[in-house]
Amino acid sequence: MDAKEYIDNDNNDVLEEEPAIQLIAPGIARNLTQEIISGIFCNVVIYPLLLLYFVLTFHYVTTKVVPYEFIDERFHVGQTLTYLKGSWTQWDPKITTPPGIYILGLINYYCIKPIVRSWSTLTILRLVNLLGGVIIFPIVVLRPIFLFNALGFWPVSLMSFPLMTTYYYLFYTDVWSTILILQSLNCVLTLPFGPVKSIWLSAFFAGVSCLFRQTNIIWTGFIMVLAVERPAILQKQFNTHAFNNYLKLFIHSIDNFSHLVLPYMMNFVIFLIYLVWNRSITLGDKSSHSAGLHIVQIFYCFTFITVFSMPIWISRNFLKLYKIRIKAKPVRTFFEFISIMLIIRYFTKVHPFLLADNRHYTFYLFRRLIDNDSRLIKYFLMTSIYHFSIFTYLEVMRPNQLTFHPITPLSIKESVHLPIQLTHISWTALIICTMITIVPSPLFEPRYYILPYFFWRIFITCSCEPLIQNLEPAKEGENPITISSTKRLFMEFLWFMLFNIVTLVIFTKISFPWATELYLQRIIW
Repeated sequence: MDAKEYIDNDNNDVLEEEPAIQLIAPGIARNLTQEIISGIFCNVVIYPLLLLYFVLTFHYVTTKVVPYEFIDERFHVGQTLTYLKGSWTQWDPKITTPPGIYILGLINYYCIKPIVRSWSTLTILRLVNLLGGVIIFPIVVLRPIFLFNALGFWPVSLMSFPLMTTYYYLFYTDVWSTILILQSLNCVLTLPFGPVKSIWLSAFFAGVSCLFRQTNIIWTGFIMVLAVERPAILQKQFNTHAFNNYLKLFIHSIDNFSHLVLPYMMNFVIFLIYLVWNRSITLGDKSSHSAGLHIVQIFYCFTFITVFSMPIWISRNFLKLYKIRIKAKPVRTFFEFISIMLIIRYFTKVHPFLLADNRHYTFYLFRRLIDNDSRLIKYFLMTSIYHFSIFTYLEVMRPNQLTFHPITPLSIKESVHLPIQLTHISWTALIICTMITIVPSPLFEPRYYILPYFFWRIFITCSCEPLIQNLEPAKEGENPITISSTKRLFMEFLWFMLFNIVTLVIFTKISFPWATELYLQRIIW
C-alpha cells in the first residue's frame, strides 16, 4: 500500500460523497468508519467476558489441576524463594534465563501476600503472569497500537494467542518477556512522550525485557531499526530506490545518533559485557542449550504462524495465487522443494529433551508427523507444508508493505502519523531477526515463536476477501459492494479460543505418571 494513498483524502481511492468509504477496486469498497466502530465495540464487549474466563480457569487450574510446581516451575519458584529468604548470591545452575521474573515475583509476593494470606506462594507467583497477560498486555501494550491501527488487529485476539495463554497459568518467563519487548515497540510506534523521551523509554523497556529472555536483545535491534527508519522516511524522503533508502537510513542514524541509536546501543554494550562475563548467551545449564545451526526451525516457525493466522489470510483467491505461482515458476519451485528436503535431511537437530519429554505437544508432532518413518510424509508432505507456509508468511506481508512514490515525498509531517506498516528495510530486518532468534536454538519449542508471530502480526492488515465465495464487484453504474475485515478478525479471536479451550481440556483431563515425578504430569505447549 502506498503511504500517500493511505492518508490522502483527495486520492481517487476515496469516494467524494462519503469519506468513510474507501474504494479499493472498481466496484468494491470498504466502510472504514463502520469497521473501526465494530472493532472497538467487539473489544469492549468481549474483554470483560475474556477476563472472567481467564480468572475462572486460572483459579481452577492452579487450585484443582496443578496446585504443585509443574515442569520448569520447580526452578523458577525455587529461585524466587531463595530471593525471598534474602540469599541474593545463590543461583540454581539449572536455570538458563536471567532473574527478571524472580524479582518481579518477589515484588508481587510482597504486594499480594498481606492482602490474601490464605493463597499459596505458588498461586501468588503465578498471578504475576495472569495479571500481566489479561490486564497489562491488552490495555497498556496493545490498546495504544490498536488505536493507531484499528483495522489491523484486535487486542482481545492477541491477548488470547494460544502459545502465550498457556503461561498465564504458570510461573514462566514468556509472558513478561513478551510484554516488555512489545511495550518497547509500542513506544516507538505511538511516541506517547514525544520523539526523544519515547525512544529512551523504548530502549529502557527493551533492556529490562532482556532480564527475562536474553534473545530479546535481537528484537531490540529490530526495534532500533524502526526507531531510526520511521523519522528517516519523512526527513530523508524515502522513494522507490531501495538501495538509496538504506543509505538514507544509515545517514539518518549518524545524524541523530544521540537520541535514536545511543539509547539502544547502551543495551548492546551492557549485553556484550554480559557475554564476556558469562562466556555464553545461556546462563546455568549451557550443555543442554548450546547454539547450533538448526535451519529447519524456520519451517517450524512459519508453519505455526501460518496455522494460527489462518483466519486472516485464507480465501479461494489466496490459494489460487499459490497455485499460479507454482505454475508460473515450475523450475524455481522444484529447486525450492529440493532445498527444503536437503535442509530437513541435514539441518534437523533432535534434542534429547524432545524425544524424552512427552509433556509437550512437540513430542507428538515430531514423532508422528515431522520425523515420521515414512519418507513420503517426512519429506514430501512436510516439504509441501513448509513451502506453503513460507509463501504465506511472505505473501501476507507483501501487500502490507509501505511503499513510496518515485519522486513525490509523503505529505505526512510527523512520523507518529505514519501507518503501522513495515518498509522493505524493516521487513528485511524482521526476517533476519526472526532467523537469528530461532535458528541457533537446538530445542523445538513453540513458545520461541511467540515474538516472531507478534512482530509479524502487528504489521498485518486482515484480508477482506470472502473465505470461499468469489468476490464479484458491482457493475458499472451501480453502487460498489462493501466488504469488511470485521468477520475475519472475529474469526481470528474464535480460532484462538478454540485452541485455548481444546488445550485446556487436554491439560485438565489427561494425566499420566512419571517415575521421577511425585505428581501426575500433563501436556502443554
